[in-house]
Amino acid sequence: MRILSALTVICTFLCMSLNAQVAPDFTVTDIEGNEINLHSILDEGKVVVLDCSATWCGPCWQFHEGHFLKDIHEKYGPDGTDQVRVIFYEADPNTGEADLNGSGSNTLGDWVTDVPYPIVNENPVQLDGNIYWPLGYPTINVIRPDDKTIVADLYDPWFEGLGLAGMEAIIEGAFPTTSNVVEAEALNISVFPNPVVESLNVNLEAYEGTIDYIEIVNVAGVLVDKRQITPGTTMIQMDMSTLASGQYVVQLSSEKTLVASKSIFKQ
Repeated sequence: MRILSALTVICTFLCMSLNAQVAPDFTVTDIEGNEINLHSILDEGKVVVLDCSATWCGPCWQFHEGHFLKDIHEKYGPDGTDQVRVIFYEADPNTGEADLNGSGSNTLGDWVTDVPYPIVNENPVQLDGNIYWPLGYPTINVIRPDDKTIVADLYDPWFEGLGLAGMEAIIEGAFPTTSNVVEAEALNISVFPNPVVESLNVNLEAYEGTIDYIEIVNVAGVLVDKRQITPGTTMIQMDMSTLASGQYVVQLSSEKTLVASKSIFKQ
């Protein structure tokens, strides 16, 4: 059973589901002093897993002690496949640093030690609980980058006994549609800069295969640019200056096969 705050009791009876809600943008600062902007992360094509919990909440602590978010971060985060960003948001404004560290009077333990993903503890709380934890604590939002929509709450499969595998299936279902294609960097193909303003460079010098075409596709799946590559070419420059700001996917193909892709953001 979830722990409901006073602000969420009414919403428990009014909110039908977490699914299909657009996640409002926010900018927060974690306990290390790093600024985090939600929509900037989503615009880079990353799935965001946002855990909204309270240090005194029993179910929150049980979930934390399972190290599920650490496992997800290590598998899909910056040092893994680089498809997911995990954020822990302490959603009770009355908790402090001591509570996070396990030495306060309003906590069930140490929430900080050996946690590799950012932790945010604010007072006042910026996030809207009616959206980010409508059913109480914990709510572990999965936010899809394609349309910035909250598509699931990882607490639900965990509570139902589906465990990490069930949670991973939900997260993988939120990946951009080209996520099953090999990332360009895995094939030693460098695509830069990202974000891009005017010109995008694709360096094929270290790639050992053949690339015949480079395509730029927008988030709606519409082809906005295509370049045929002359054999032996190692550096290609794509003009992005006329494209609208937003997320795009660079697709690299041989004559008949999509070889690799790279999600980029146009400023």
